[in-house]
Amino acid sequence: MFDIKKLTLKQKIGQMIGLAFSGTEYSPELQMQIEDIEAGLIIYFKDNCLDPKQIFNLNKEINKHAKIPPFIALDQEGGMVARVTSKVVQTPGAMVISATNNSDYAYQLNYDMGVELRHLGFNFNFAPVGDINNNPLNPVINVRSYSEKPEVVAEYAIKAIKGFKDAKMMTSLKHYPGHGDTAVDSHVGLPIVDFDEERINKMELVPFKELIKEDLPGIMASHVLYKRYDPVYPTTLSKIMVQDLLRDKLGFKGLVVTDSLTMQAVFKNFSLEDIVLHGFNSGCDILLLCGARKIEMQKEFASIALRLAEEGKISIDVIDAAVERILKYKEEYLVGQMAETFEEVEPELEKEERVALAEKVMDEGITLVKDDANLLPIKNGEKIAVVFPVIKVVTLVENEDNTLNSLGDYLPFDVDKYYMELNPSAQKQQELLDKLVNYDKIIYCSYNACFNEEQANLINAIDKNKLINIAVRTPYDYNVLDVKTYLCSYEASILSFKSLAKILSGKVKATGSLPVTLEEK
Repeated sequence: MFDIKKLTLKQKIGQMIGLAFSGTEYSPELQMQIEDIEAGLIIYFKDNCLDPKQIFNLNKEINKHAKIPPFIALDQEGGMVARVTSKVVQTPGAMVISATNNSDYAYQLNYDMGVELRHLGFNFNFAPVGDINNNPLNPVINVRSYSEKPEVVAEYAIKAIKGFKDAKMMTSLKHYPGHGDTAVDSHVGLPIVDFDEERINKMELVPFKELIKEDLPGIMASHVLYKRYDPVYPTTLSKIMVQDLLRDKLGFKGLVVTDSLTMQAVFKNFSLEDIVLHGFNSGCDILLLCGARKIEMQKEFASIALRLAEEGKISIDVIDAAVERILKYKEEYLVGQMAETFEEVEPELEKEERVALAEKVMDEGITLVKDDANLLPIKNGEKIAVVFPVIKVVTLVENEDNTLNSLGDYLPFDVDKYYMELNPSAQKQQELLDKLVNYDKIIYCSYNACFNEEQANLINAIDKNKLINIAVRTPYDYNVLDVKTYLCSYEASILSFKSLAKILSGKVKATGSLPVTLEEK
């Protein structure tokens, strides 16, 4: 372990900063982050990932040039939030896993994911989600959550964290103290909640408190402002929420990482100096700058932090406590250790048994809410139309260049494929309705229809005695639809398309159960 006494103040400040970068190789930008700022954490996004070999080789370069190897991090939650998408096992998302009613799957899937990510040189995964999705109108958490029930979220999160720990993958349960009951996405605005101590102890804090008992290594703080506790600062900048509540009252001894401080919840409401001052003094250990990826701003951030520390406005005791935690977890999670060559780890990627488990869990998670029209399974010779959404990014945590195939590409029978915007015009709706008249059955893949009124209007105009609606994102579409046959896949992924094909053709029965409550009809 590095001796904190041998680190300069500049190096200590660097250890408390996490940075995103541009490109796919060891560029002058990364050189500045690693060799000048000496950042304690580097985070990948989808555009930094070409393929496993490129990732492995870049991580080797990062470690080679770093005096203190950084945490090399990413958001690989599974489902629709994944950064590495080629030649590794694609894991179902949280709500699919909980729909199986088998929390052991959370352990095994996340262990498998952790093993593969370690092979590539990653050592920190910002997962799992510990938020309780008890607000159907939440635009950013939703199916990334395990459940609307705190005890269920805690059960699955405990298993997931154990899987990652056994794979030697550092993790951070997110988004403390809870982003589940908000209707604002903190990527674009500041969510404010008005919950008292009794409420958050019974709801939002339950998974975090339960995981703290299980020696939780890391937590990601959210940008949600809990105004009954701190009327001025969101959690990431709040000493009241992090040091006083999380550390002193709840007894959390692990690492606290902020959500990205370039998100609009913080960045458009506070100056850079305020963000640095309050972020460092809050009790958070690593302050993340992700979205902007502006070199000059990153340099300024580090420079302001060093100046405020030298002026005594950021306490050296706070800095030393944070850096000691950072170095402790770097040692515990073998940060900097990788195989010598990619060829050594390549045979360990996308192993057959891991792929089979992911497919099995997806099969078991698909949920049939009802089939009052007796439209399942689809019979040979029926004339079928599949309507699939022209999907755009719904939460900015997704990959902006993520192109999705249509379910129709994976069905074992001939279909006609149509694509429709999320909120189609009246003209587009009528054009499609005219075309659908001559089909025996229509499979419509709804995608956040509960947030898109015209999509719901279109689906409700289709003959419900022919319509199979599949919610390929939020299950809450049901609340705005008048349909007789309704399934939930909880995600629009190739993994889910393959499972839906088995269910629609009758090869597999849909056995999943809803992790959230829908309106009774």
